[in-house]
Amino acid sequence: MRRDRLAAAVGTVLFLDALRVFLPSLITLFGQAGSTDPALMGAFALAWFLAPLPLVPLARRIAPTALAAAAAVAMAAGRLALQATDGGGPQLYVSAATVGAGAVWLVCTAMASTSDGRLRGREVVVGVVAGIAAGTVVHTLVGTVDLVWWPTPVAWGPVAAGAGLFLLLLYGVRNTDPGPARPVPPRAWLLLGPLFLLSGLYTANPAVGQTLAESPLGAAAVATGAVLSVAFASRPHLLGGSRWAAPAVLLAALVWLALPGTPPDAAGAPSVAALVAGQLALAACAGRAVLPGPGRASAVRTGLAAASGLLLFVVLVFAFYSAYDLYVPNAYVPFAALALLLPAVASREPQAREASGRRGLAVAAGAGALTLAATSLHPLLQDRGGPAAADGRGGGLRVAAYNVRMGFGMDGRFSASEQAGALRDLDPDVVVLSEVDRGWLLNGGHDGLSGLARELGMTPYWGPADGPLWGDAVLTALPVTRELRHPLTPSGPTGAQALEVTVDWNGTEVTVVSTHVQPADHGFAEASSRRQLRDVAEIARRARERGGPVVVAGDLNIEPDDPAWGVLTGHGMLDAFDEARPFPTLPGETGSDQQIDHVLHSGDLVPSDPANPDVPHSDHRPVAVTLTPAD
Repeated sequence: MRRDRLAAAVGTVLFLDALRVFLPSLITLFGQAGSTDPALMGAFALAWFLAPLPLVPLARRIAPTALAAAAAVAMAAGRLALQATDGGGPQLYVSAATVGAGAVWLVCTAMASTSDGRLRGREVVVGVVAGIAAGTVVHTLVGTVDLVWWPTPVAWGPVAAGAGLFLLLLYGVRNTDPGPARPVPPRAWLLLGPLFLLSGLYTANPAVGQTLAESPLGAAAVATGAVLSVAFASRPHLLGGSRWAAPAVLLAALVWLALPGTPPDAAGAPSVAALVAGQLALAACAGRAVLPGPGRASAVRTGLAAASGLLLFVVLVFAFYSAYDLYVPNAYVPFAALALLLPAVASREPQAREASGRRGLAVAAGAGALTLAATSLHPLLQDRGGPAAADGRGGGLRVAAYNVRMGFGMDGRFSASEQAGALRDLDPDVVVLSEVDRGWLLNGGHDGLSGLARELGMTPYWGPADGPLWGDAVLTALPVTRELRHPLTPSGPTGAQALEVTVDWNGTEVTVVSTHVQPADHGFAEASSRRQLRDVAEIARRARERGGPVVVAGDLNIEPDDPAWGVLTGHGMLDAFDEARPFPTLPGETGSDQQIDHVLHSGDLVPSDPANPDVPHSDHRPVAVTLTPAD
């Protein structure tokens, strides 16, 4: 493999490592989970992606290769420093600076490829695809929990090796024979935005594959597809001789994955197949866009195009995820990204098939097979939880509820392991989870539910509230006899639903209703809460009519003295924490004594042993209570 391609691949891995920390830090630390003005958050994010623009005109005076080398050193140092941070402000600003340095490195490398034959634009883009693939494999092997979140010193080994290898490769590139420059059309560098966006949202995100397949094999398949896609970036004709073949396949994959209502109800295998096919097509689009052509490319025009591509990435990310706060559709965003790819792809003539094409595909297929075998083992390597008791305990049914804030603690670190520890200390039979993220790019692409279930030794039951990757869940090791999902009256930024799970507890069927009430903004919170709570009360009423005790738990976003509280209590549900007040459910460091996380029960149960430990692993406390049959 050419050194410029390999250097681009390793550099991309470091860049994506920092990006997967920067984006959730932007939300949890800078944005304080929604309390900061979205416009201010957007400006802060854009500032770091604008960093390359002032350097573009300098390409006329300073060699872009030198600028790229300086930025590469800064990015490698930033990645090492990021491993040493422990959340808070240092994590936010180090990750931001590292992303900024990575953006400068990518743009300056693109500019250098116009005049320095040691860095060929086509090889750099193929290297970026290879870096996405390598990052996907690593992300799969570590259970979608990035190494920066691992508290063990062992994580330093691969991080230091990656940074050192990156600098060593750059030194090797600088000492190779330059050869003639073979620049690619400047507009082709716009592909950086769609490439990073679509691979992060869907096609190279192992958490998405694991969620849609409801199996770690989905993540392994996505990693395998990402590895195979490197061959399609290098040899785009493998997906067909027509220039429209790859865009057509990518369009079909996005229709399946991105249009509302498709993946949540679809079988796992077709959805995972769409992810793999989409990644192969996306890589082929990138490869065709950078086919060498006649004419010359100026460094300034190339730099402007590459910088614009990265700006498109952050703009499209905000357009996609801010829709949840602005109450506007976002399904158009992936298709807009595809549309931005089309001009560069359509303008390139089909490439003649090279003799090494079959050999390259064979190598990629072999690497893909090894990837599939290796990544399929990651659940065995990650298994830390032991099986919980499967028949309940004689003393009562212990129910816990926890809003896990996408898995992030008050310090902005990914804290799913600490959350699992806090829940384990409560010794629950049933766990109700709110704000569960199973693969959002904005939060780093983690499948938090699978990790919690694995550490607690419980089986997860998933209730998607807005798309297949966001919602609520129930964890239990008890036998489950019924599982139903109910959409609630539309309201709030991320939708709402109720997950009804009936467990067999010592021969008694107990129905647990998990929900996260999402009041609307703009002064209608009270009315929207009432509508959703009426929906929940009706679900509980029907469950009681079937027989057996009923429990409603989750983040209800109301307090016991709110008028809307009577919607539930007026339908026969009782407050399990009534005798324990004051019973704050937010961490003490928030300075709030609000009680908005609740467990309610039917009259045939009696509560005891309430708990609300003040732990900082989310912006909510876990709460728990033991429920026993009434005499």
